[in-house]
Amino acid sequence: MKRIILLAIYTMLLGTMACEDESSELGDQYFNKGKYDEAVAEYSKYLELQPNNVKSLYNRGRAYEEIGDYSNAMEDFKKVLKIDPRNVSAHLSVGQDFYRNGDYASAIFYYDKAVKLDPSSAQAHYLIARSNHKLGKFRDALNGYNNAININKDFGDAYLSRGAIKVYMRQMKGACSDFRTAKALDVQEADKAISQYCK
Repeated sequence: MKRIILLAIYTMLLGTMACEDESSELGDQYFNKGKYDEAVAEYSKYLELQPNNVKSLYNRGRAYEEIGDYSNAMEDFKKVLKIDPRNVSAHLSVGQDFYRNGDYASAIFYYDKAVKLDPSSAQAHYLIARSNHKLGKFRDALNGYNNAININKDFGDAYLSRGAIKVYMRQMKGACSDFRTAKALDVQEADKAISQYCK
């Protein structure tokens, strides 16, 4: 009898775990299809049973972002950082929220943390550069774009932004070279920059 009860409990636990995993996977599927409200609902179901699951918390935050619910997105990203202070993606996402609100110095604070945790993140270097660009710190921005490109030679947006800095510095030959590279990497805005500065 005791063995039957234990078996029943074990089977029930397996069923619950399967449902949890299914909710998490469904959330990912909805997210990948652009069905962000449905993704939030599935991640939330999963998180009711696994409230400290970093992956689902972060993914729900991203889904909230996609539907413009930045307050709940930030709440999830900050929860992730409490559980896993070394989570590079969460640092970048918190930084993005500050950037979106025009607080570029705070954005850099979080991007810097991401770079310290993962110096090989081209995205983090690019985001630092973009924030410095907004602050008018053009030398720092140029260094950041250079870092991003050195890590990822196919980072089209970094070439376009670096080209814009070079225009400001009156380095037109280098700017046009960057704009052409950005165009070759399918960055849409590159054509406009070329027609404006590289006649």
